[in-house]
Order: sequence, then C-alpha cells, then structure tokens
Amino acid sequence: MKHQGELILMGTGGHGAVVADSAVSAGFVLVGVLDEVRPKVTEAPPFGGVPWLGDPEEPQASFFELLDRGSRVHAAVGNSRLRRRWLEPRLDAAASIVHPSAIVSPSAEIGLGCFIGPRAVVNARAKVGVGAIVNSGAIVEHDVHVGSFAHLAPASVLLGETRVEDNVLVGGNAVVLPGRRIGANATVGAGGVVVHDVASDDVVRGIPARDG
Repeated sequence: MKHQGELILMGTGGHGAVVADSAVSAGFVLVGVLDEVRPKVTEAPPFGGVPWLGDPEEPQASFFELLDRGSRVHAAVGNSRLRRRWLEPRLDAAASIVHPSAIVSPSAEIGLGCFIGPRAVVNARAKVGVGAIVNSGAIVEHDVHVGSFAHLAPASVLLGETRVEDNVLVGGNAVVLPGRRIGANATVGAGGVVVHDVASDDVVRGIPARDG
C-alpha cells in the first residue's frame, strides 16, 4: 500500500469515521482532527489517540505547525455548506480520499478534497468537483458532471451524461436518469427516480420524483 502522507480530518461525526477508516485503508496517517467541540470519540477508534486541534474556524497553533510540515486536510462532514466553509480556505492543502475498493476510471477527473467511498464507481470521462462526496456504493456513470460540494448518498446512481450542480444532495438509492440536470442546492429524496430536470433549490422525491 502506497504511503499517502499525514492527514488532518475536519469533522468527527459518523461521516468523519467513515472517511477516517477509508483514509487509513488508502495509506494516510491521521495526525489530528478538528471539530467545533472537543470530541469524546478521540478516545476510541477510528480517532483513538489522535490529537484534537481545535475548532475548524479557530484552529490551535499545532494545526498550522502540521500544515507547515506538509500535512494535508479533508473536510469530513456531510453538510455541503459547512464542508465548503471549512475546506475552501485550505484548498492548497486539500487531500482527496479514495477507498481502495472504489473504482475510478483513468479518464475520470476528481477534484481536490473529494471523498470516494467504499465500492463507489466513477466511470469514464466523469468529472467530480471540489469537495464532493461519492459515498459508499454510489455510481457515477460515464460523462457525468458532479458539481463542487455535491453529496451523493450511499447507493445513489447517476446515469450517463447527467449533470449535478454545486451543493446538490442526492439521497440514498436515488436514481437520476440519463441526461438529466439537477440544479444547484437541490435535493433528491432517498429512493427517488429523477425523470425530468430539477430546478435549483428544489426538493423532489418519489417515483417519478416531484416537488413537495
């Protein structure tokens, strides 16, 4: 396994734990965590013994010392707006985490600070934007565009040539049919099937997915 270097995670919730396990599996060494309050989970796996470095917006001096020696950062929180706020000021040090069981096409493009989870698939010519999450078992088919800080929940499927804009949430087991567009900040409910374009800021659910 290739050594990927030192990693600081911002976020120690459930998603943070998944990212931590994936990062270690991918060859990173966790050297610190940032969270809004000192997390009790630093006493147990996967964060056991990992130093708390303060609030992501007001880190301790030790955080900057780690950055100076080459440590990288990843925003491991599901909320897209919070992930953007924490990561954007530190993009020059951002690390993408790709679980070893994920399949990423050599012709795909993965932006800075992305998370590609266990058994996820990113297929040919797909583009995944900065800070996006392709969670466990999600499928991004050929020629799909996933915007910055979008979140594809576990087992969601984007079929060929779909376009998901920035900050979109696609719920677990949802399917977006080929060529459809999901506008910025929209949400597709879990299990929904998108057969028409979805406007920005809309919330759709059901089969077929509709407003309301």
